[in-house]
Amino acid sequence: MNRFKIIIFAILVWGLIPSSLQAEPVPLEIKKVKPKSSDRYINAVHKEIVTRTDDLNKIRYAILEGMLTTKGIAWLYDGEGEGYILARFTYRGDTNIMRIEYNQSLVQLKYQDALGDYECKNLIDDICYKNGRGYYNYIKNLRKSIARQLMRL
Repeated sequence: MNRFKIIIFAILVWGLIPSSLQAEPVPLEIKKVKPKSSDRYINAVHKEIVTRTDDLNKIRYAILEGMLTTKGIAWLYDGEGEGYILARFTYRGDTNIMRIEYNQSLVQLKYQDALGDYECKNLIDDICYKNGRGYYNYIKNLRKSIARQLMRL
């Protein structure tokens, strides 16, 4: 009987593991939800970037270079796991942490965490659907910088 309880418990716990531990970029499909920022802003931040190589080391390097060469203040490396890098940005006491997921064909920025003005007001599947203009502006710059580095591969 104890084995049965352990198996059931393991299945329940596995189902509770957040998707953030299973990093995998996917094509963005914007949901029709409220409250929501403009689709244009959401695409500018969370739209997937197609890579020109399948070499994960080169893709990782391009992401790190993109973090360093972002317009304005550079993003800081905040850790990584299999298939993702965490990037942190702090400005005037407000902090934003993005999870940059990548595989052999796509790179995608997803919301990880934030403090202050960058906290997401409507988060669905790690995509921030409602936030302030500053959030979308800073993340857009990071995404553009990573895309620029990926084009050089």
